[in-house]
Amino acid sequence: MNNKVLLLILAALLAIYGLSRLFSGKKDSTFQTELISVDSTVVGSLQLAPKGEEAPFSLKKEEGRWFATQNDLTVPANASSVQSLLAGLSMIRTQYIAAKDKEKWPEYEVEEGKASHVQVYDQKGKLLKDFFIGRFDVNQQARTITAFIRLNGQNEVYAVDGMQTMAFGRAFLDFRNTELLKMTREMEVTAFDYVLPDTTLQFQKSPTGWQIGSEVLDSMKVEDYLNVLRNVSGDSFADDFDELKAGQYPQQQLILKGNNILEPFEVTVYRDTTRELPFVIRSNYNPNTYFASDSTGLFKKLFVPVEGLQ
Repeated sequence: MNNKVLLLILAALLAIYGLSRLFSGKKDSTFQTELISVDSTVVGSLQLAPKGEEAPFSLKKEEGRWFATQNDLTVPANASSVQSLLAGLSMIRTQYIAAKDKEKWPEYEVEEGKASHVQVYDQKGKLLKDFFIGRFDVNQQARTITAFIRLNGQNEVYAVDGMQTMAFGRAFLDFRNTELLKMTREMEVTAFDYVLPDTTLQFQKSPTGWQIGSEVLDSMKVEDYLNVLRNVSGDSFADDFDELKAGQYPQQQLILKGNNILEPFEVTVYRDTTRELPFVIRSNYNPNTYFASDSTGLFKKLFVPVEGLQ
């Protein structure tokens, strides 16, 4: 094969390569199709500073469990919220480059201190990803959301699918375990007690319906009440409550027993009249969290007056 033929073959190969680059859309070496891709199994912690949050917070995995820390407060993290966040890290693809110059950062709200800042570390503390999430654009007609991301240390601003980044804007509260009670479908309450400071009221389900002692209750009202208790969450916390002093406060309990409930659910309520929300509530389902309530909130869901069940 002579040199002329070789040159023609080489020219053809270069032409094919050039066309493939042209039609693949990769005209610019700074364009990254896979902007962020992290294996969730190697993530050990995240440092998050969402827009509008009072203080940054961290999520850290310890012995298979996730914990959320903000300032001096460390609490067990909501597992589903953490998994949603990690799922967002698995693959964030670039739609297009929105800007290449630092002067454009304010337009897309990706400056440090104004954007949501996300840092992802592996289990040995090595920084894996460091990026800022800025403005969200909503196209109601197309039903799409576009978010703008800047990788720390780069000038480019990338447009990505906003749904993939929504979880990174959540507040510390969204990562807390807010569940007070949660029953599975097969659990059936057949008895419950109100343990009050001066007496105990025992409610029983008989073949003919619900009753307290010999007094017959409206079984439909009782079942409606119990259905509320199958999934109870709180949104106010008593993180400063001193559990060592808990015994000095008046208290009452709700105890739920029944079929497929191996250990009775126990909810303890302490009353501290010096607090703005005087009822401090804790359950053995989520024993590490103290909730706060007034008489119209969480407390009212837990304790219905007997006349309300008649």
